Amino acid sequence: MSTSYDQIPYPSLPFPQTHPDRLATLAALFGMKPPPVAGCRVLEIGCASGGNLIPLAEQIPGVECVGVDLSDRQIAEGKRIVDSLGYQSIRLVAGSVEDIDASLGAFDYILCHGVYSWVPGSVQEAILRVCRERMQPEGITYISYNTLPGWRMRSMIRDLMRHHALAFPSPQQQVAQARAILDFLARAVPAENSAYGTLLQQELAGLSEVPDAYIFHEHLEEVNEPVYFREFVERATRNGLKFLAEADFASMLASRFPPEVAETVCRIAPDIIGREQLMDFVCNRTFRQSLLIHSHRPVDRTVTNQRIDGLWLACPLQIPATEPDLAGRSAESFLLGGGACLTASHPLTKATLHELAAHWPRPLPFGELVRKAQARLGSTGDADTAAVELLRADLMRAYSAGLLTLHSSAPPVQSRPDARPKASPLALLQAAEGRPVTSLLHQQVRLDDAARTLLSWLDGATSRERLAARFQEHFSAADPAAFDGMLAEMARVGLLTANRPVKQSLSPG
Repeated sequence: MSTSYDQIPYPSLPFPQTHPDRLATLAALFGMKPPPVAGCRVLEIGCASGGNLIPLAEQIPGVECVGVDLSDRQIAEGKRIVDSLGYQSIRLVAGSVEDIDASLGAFDYILCHGVYSWVPGSVQEAILRVCRERMQPEGITYISYNTLPGWRMRSMIRDLMRHHALAFPSPQQQVAQARAILDFLARAVPAENSAYGTLLQQELAGLSEVPDAYIFHEHLEEVNEPVYFREFVERATRNGLKFLAEADFASMLASRFPPEVAETVCRIAPDIIGREQLMDFVCNRTFRQSLLIHSHRPVDRTVTNQRIDGLWLACPLQIPATEPDLAGRSAESFLLGGGACLTASHPLTKATLHELAAHWPRPLPFGELVRKAQARLGSTGDADTAAVELLRADLMRAYSAGLLTLHSSAPPVQSRPDARPKASPLALLQAAEGRPVTSLLHQQVRLDDAARTLLSWLDGATSRERLAARFQEHFSAADPAAFDGMLAEMARVGLLTANRPVKQSLSPG
């Protein structure tokens, strides 16, 4: 049966927030023992052409993946990519979530991104049923969905776009007319002293840069039903599931609000479900990415600083240009992208941030990170337990603010180019086809023509010296330093991999 996604396929992208490592890390923070990511089994409901699923074969040792999607066209494209790469650890199935049964086996991690709000109620129930029946006892499920009250106003915009656009016969005409009517109204309704006009201007600004597929599937599909968080939790509960966390840890913290707001939120909504729902009203939330577990599993929501001990840490910091005073108590600032910075004055914290900057993008386990930082200060061991405890608190605050990342394990990335730089097979294929590439950090990276050409040469067999000579021959007008800078940037964004073979088998469930 042809679907709207066969007419206009949706861009199939990696979503870092769905990565099993992210899910396992959050479970560990809440006192649970999640399934090991290495060797795990992953099911993705609504996998499109595998843009989120296929990269896991290169990032997770021994992973086994199954993707299900109703669109024959998108599944066929995903199979083409899988066959081109020769990966046998991935199975893509054209079919409905309602048809998923025990024949696929059980899964440690179940992912469902961008599906739940866009399907009828019966299919929503099937999604929750599959999660209950196909998830291992210790497993974790990720489901994203549009939420109220934030989507209340957005639904009005969607209604007017559909009212005008669906009078036209083809999907392409409908998208064009949806853009046209929104543009007309944004010009016709003044924004000055008009909440309605301001809303239209905001929507037009947000939609002007998105692809046609987003307009078509987000705003013109027949079904797009947002729900209140508490309603979603009630449905999950009826299906034997329980809310664990949001994929964005920082969004769960009342401390992100002004102190008087945070105090009131915690006072009038002391339980986790009530607090999350109240915060949705406070920030007019439009979208959630919730993690679910089986209802019998206990959760310890007292997230202590000690929980960081069993995790890996990474942070894309820039080392200060001036020689730092690590041993003293003077404050040092470390820049991140987007103008953000981390400032520290405690010696062990400053030394730790230097280690994180030196090893990015590869994470370091907390224990090793502490030892390296102590060695940088000229001390060893854990004699100063107070300093280590202060370090834990500093790092947890940085994580809570979204300034560093925590991991349950490390991806196979290189911190710097080695003698024979190597890109992943998927990145090489994507570069050859002229598409944005997926990094080993599970993020999309856009390359200019020169970087795309260089990436296509990184087969792990060619020496760095030969690559530099070939680059200069190919780009004769290029600055000789451009090669080194481009290669270093590829390492920084997670495009260079260690020479680890991908598992080439798919065991039965």
